[in-house]
Amino acid sequence: MKRIAEFLNADILEYGANTDGYDVIVARMASGIVIRKLCKRLKSKYEDPAVVLLDPTLSYAIPILGGHEGANEVALKLEKIGFKAIITTTAEFDDRYAVGVGFRRDSKAEEIVEAILKALKEINAEARDVKILATSEVKKRSFEFRKAAKMLGIPAGFVSNETINSMDVRKTKAEIIGVKNVCEACAIFYSKRKELILPKTVFGGVTIAIAR
Repeated sequence: MKRIAEFLNADILEYGANTDGYDVIVARMASGIVIRKLCKRLKSKYEDPAVVLLDPTLSYAIPILGGHEGANEVALKLEKIGFKAIITTTAEFDDRYAVGVGFRRDSKAEEIVEAILKALKEINAEARDVKILATSEVKKRSFEFRKAAKMLGIPAGFVSNETINSMDVRKTKAEIIGVKNVCEACAIFYSKRKELILPKTVFGGVTIAIAR
């Protein structure tokens, strides 16, 4: 486990330790033990930690909670040191559009929704053609973004700064917040074909990119 912790730049905790404050938990134990340990902490998909389960042989990394909240990303990252990620969420296999969203701190949900719908109109698509709305993990706690996703009935996804900066995407003004790109990178990350359909387009204080 030391090797895994060093690779993920993570802490090592013994079973029974307090995990409050951790957004992502990687556990090597039976799924039932993990579930019983965390069940009292679980509140909602917006507050629960992302959880990745490692099998006893350290062969598989299985996201069991918060797939789009970081668990899938960690599982896929672990493939670099020999694990096989077992992804059960549908977005990774769905060929519909992935919409990447960048927005200012004071943006309202209604503004974000309006920008998304305008962007979709430019490619002759509708909300039902979208499988996920994605943004940087920096915006993970944004109530307005999650509200916009709920208003459209589309799942929300988040991509870490580390992953974005490792992608082959062009640099934008987003560098001032520590990432090369936001909307285009996030759209491409969740797309199946990795094909950018609509490059970064500005709608007021919101930027939208669409990939497939």
